[in-house]
Amino acid sequence: MSDTVLRFAPSPTGGFHVGNARTAIFNHLYAEHYKAKLLLRVEDTDRERFTESSLQTILDGLNWLGVDFDAEPVFQSDNAEAHKQAAARLVETGHAYYGYETAEELDAMRRQAQVEKRRVRYNRDLTPEQQAAYEGRPRVVRFKVPVGETVWHDRIRGVQRWDNAEVEDFVLLRPDGSPVYNLAVVVDDRDMGVNLVLRSADHLSNTPKQIMLFEALSWMVPEYGHSTLILGPDGSKLSKRHGATTISEYRERGFLSDAMFNYLALLGWAPGDEREVFARDELVEVFSVEGLLKRDAIFDEKKLVWLNGEQMRLRPVDAVLDDAVPIWIAEGWLTEAEASERRDELMKIAELLQPRLHTLEDLKHTGYFFVDPDVYDAKTAKKNWKTDTPERVELMIERLQDLDSFGEGEIEGVTRTLSGELGISASRLIHPTRLALCGVGFGPGLFELMAVLGRETCVRRLKKALEVLGS
Repeated sequence: MSDTVLRFAPSPTGGFHVGNARTAIFNHLYAEHYKAKLLLRVEDTDRERFTESSLQTILDGLNWLGVDFDAEPVFQSDNAEAHKQAAARLVETGHAYYGYETAEELDAMRRQAQVEKRRVRYNRDLTPEQQAAYEGRPRVVRFKVPVGETVWHDRIRGVQRWDNAEVEDFVLLRPDGSPVYNLAVVVDDRDMGVNLVLRSADHLSNTPKQIMLFEALSWMVPEYGHSTLILGPDGSKLSKRHGATTISEYRERGFLSDAMFNYLALLGWAPGDEREVFARDELVEVFSVEGLLKRDAIFDEKKLVWLNGEQMRLRPVDAVLDDAVPIWIAEGWLTEAEASERRDELMKIAELLQPRLHTLEDLKHTGYFFVDPDVYDAKTAKKNWKTDTPERVELMIERLQDLDSFGEGEIEGVTRTLSGELGISASRLIHPTRLALCGVGFGPGLFELMAVLGRETCVRRLKKALEVLGS
């Protein structure tokens, strides 16, 4: 086992977004590949925005993606006393100070700083007498940013230099004594033994602040690695206006966890070859921190849909059926008892559908396997059901009824033979037959479909279409 300790630290204040999920996946892949330890910390100190439902959404999403941790979750709020002690220590050692400014005074100080194009100058060195004059006022603890620069070697981006003059003195404790993000993170990372932090580039501006705090507290500074941002197709940061952005939304829309894991792993990481479809264990095997990219990634839902289809075809057929049955039951096409009794038949349907599925949502458009059509797609009927079609369908019925065996090969044989006798292309029999059987102009290969439906169902549906569509 490596002595590296990583953490994934979500904040339960909203949905489990794809960016957070990708961070969890990168940490998981690193831990599995390098035999490191991965911990889960729930950053729940923002009690005004914290919700139990958000926490459950995150935990469910991590479980669905298969991201495992090496210990029970740590809740940041449970470490509140350590946060306060660290702030007190920073005050005692002169690295932090009490600030008494009101909101109005802070606004005036910031406006003046903007006019003079400099950072805000806070009252860092109040005497005991001056502090006594503020007795009764709410106060914060603010960090005294040192002069100079903060430098670190980023595991992804290389050497990073940050001019401390760009960083204002920042708050550590709010007036109510609760910790601000950067202090809580530093204390918790130290207490949990975290020595490598892999996270998104949107945390880059936090890193110099956290390094300053580690150094001021004389604690070992972890290594950092900042992956790319995830952008929408228009190049702006991914948001709701680009469509779905949370893991639960994609799960509800019928995407597979294997596909989402595979796709997010490739957003900001390159395996070193042209492969795009991976099983989880393959991703673990080929993952390397050197493969993590610096350039921002574009979230392409069309690519995700394609990859989902590829992952669908890698699954065992019985797994496809296990996903399909609840959907078919929910649509009212099956009962649970029927699903159990007809499993062999349903397995044939799943096998027929598997190569054509993009997402599990597609299964909601397969009712023609279970229910005779009541209506027929008007556009398809106009194109494929002509005045001479009924006569040909009647001949098709006769040939099907005369077959000794109702298999795919036999059905194709009589169809092509009949089309030859009539002097027409096979498509002029295939398309109206599909319409009659399914009510639509799309679906699996007709001969495979008919073999699964069976002779009785096919003949019944063809006769019904003759009655409804007529000539």
